[in-house]
Amino acid sequence: MTAVGSEREAGATTVPAQRRTPRERGRTEVSDRVVVKIASCAAKEVPEVRGVRMGGLPWTRSSGAEVHGDQATVKLNVSIVYPSPVHAVAARLREHVIRRVAYQTGLTVTRVDLSVTDLGSGDMDGDLS
Repeated sequence: MTAVGSEREAGATTVPAQRRTPRERGRTEVSDRVVVKIASCAAKEVPEVRGVRMGGLPWTRSSGAEVHGDQATVKLNVSIVYPSPVHAVAARLREHVIRRVAYQTGLTVTRVDLSVTDLGSGDMDGDLS
């Protein structure tokens, strides 16, 4: 018998620091619906965004997200405060949504498609559904 075998038989135990930890203790799946909700909340944190429309208008698709493995794509319909520069707001909005979704889910957002569905004054809060 080897020395290791005799130690086990003699009642030797492995201390926690010496134990091997499993690489994966389980899986966490984040649904498309959760990702679009996080993205919607993140979009509303951008000062020039008046709201996010979850449902689509007749000529647009609904806001949504698709998760494939550890990557996600996001589509948002947003209303922006007039007279904000749309291209600058869109760039900030994309970066903020990408950072927030990654922070909260661990997913890599590979694409954020934005549809600006309305421009208006900044006095309206909330969801535009």
